[in-house]
This record gives sequence, C-alpha cells and structure tokens, in this order.
Amino acid sequence: MRYFYDLHIHSALSPCADVLMSPNNILNMSFLKELNIIAITDHNSCLQLDVIEELKDSYEMLIVPGAEIEVKEKYHVVCLFKSFDVSRKFQKALNVYLDKKMHDEELYGEQNLFDAFDDVISNYQVSLMGSSNISVLDLRKIVKGLDGVMILAHIEKYGDDVFDKLKTIYKNTFDAIEVNASYDITKIEHKLNEFSYVVLRNSDAHQITDISEPVNSIELEELSVDCLFEYLRKR
Repeated sequence: MRYFYDLHIHSALSPCADVLMSPNNILNMSFLKELNIIAITDHNSCLQLDVIEELKDSYEMLIVPGAEIEVKEKYHVVCLFKSFDVSRKFQKALNVYLDKKMHDEELYGEQNLFDAFDDVISNYQVSLMGSSNISVLDLRKIVKGLDGVMILAHIEKYGDDVFDKLKTIYKNTFDAIEVNASYDITKIEHKLNEFSYVVLRNSDAHQITDISEPVNSIELEELSVDCLFEYLRKR
C-alpha cells in the first residue's frame, strides 16, 4: 500500500524551531494533513520523545522516534529507531558526545520541553546547537547496534565532495538519503542516479505549516516500523 510520510520534523526543543512546534500541534497537524508516517527528530536530542510516546496511541499514524545528529564532520544525520525504549538507549549513548555548554536563549531562542497538555515544563539549558563530538562512523556503530537506520539529511546543502565520499569512506554508512521537500531535486538528480539509495523528500519542518502535505509517498506491505525499515534498507 502507498503511505504518505514526513520523517524529519522538529519540536520546539530544537532551538531553531518555532514555539508552536509542541507535541500535540505536530501530531494534530500531521493527522490533518493525512500523513501516515512521521518522525520527530530534534537536534541532538530525543528528550521530547517521552511525551510523544504518551500521545501516539491517540493517532492513526505510524510515529517513529528519532533525532537529527550533527556529527563532527558537520553533516546532519537523521537517526530513526524501532521503539521509544531504544531511542532512550540512544540518548544515553549520545550524551557522551555532547558538549555541556549553556544555551544562549537570547541569541538562539528557547529550547522548550512540553508535557502531554502542551504546557512548557522547562527550558532545556544545555545547548543543542551545532555539532556533537561524534564522527559519522562512530554514530553508525551506535545506531546499528540499536538496529536503527541512518539517513543523510538534506544532501543538497553540502558540496559536491559528499557524493565522492559516499563512494569511498561512507560507502556503506547510510541507509538512505534525504533531499529537502522544497528543493528542486532535478538540480542533483544526475548525481543521485549514481547510487542505489532510497531518496526521501522530508520537510525538515521547524514551523507547523512546514510539515509536509500528503505528496511524498512510499510503498509498504503494511503500516509498521519493520516494513518501513526494510524499505529504507533495501539498497
């Protein structure tokens, strides 16, 4: 069956996301837009996912836990996991590689954590801005150890050298590649055709209206995380 997806959505825990990106707002907008599969992927953090887990059974969508990690090579990698328990294990492993510098709210905005009623329960004070101290290959070890998938995010933002690296040092690193849904993919289509990766078109939404319309779809045997991961790994 065909399912509409958006696998790269930020909550207001991400410092560059709008304050309206609360758990209920994200889930309600995704449902109203008739999406079937979504993933909440905050910058360098899974901390908002506990509340997403509380709410998920109220929606007829596949809601996948994840995070967008900026590795020390400056690439952004969307990591997805099969369960919320696994995402908590990932958070513990990731903490070792995160700087503990304080977040500058005046410069970058608040990092809001919400409860299940969309009330702000805290402003997370450790900065989630910028890169972590983990390398691409070390991130792969952790994610693969947790049976997760790795998606190279918004590939259009990097230089041409990323395509060369995908043929060499990163040849077997990523499961899929993302091109932002708003980008004209024809500009890099000839480069993408050199690879066998699944190419996703996600929104990277930081505002509620940016969440994808039901445009981009994938074919799965059933609406399950196992079928989704099998699809993403099919290269």
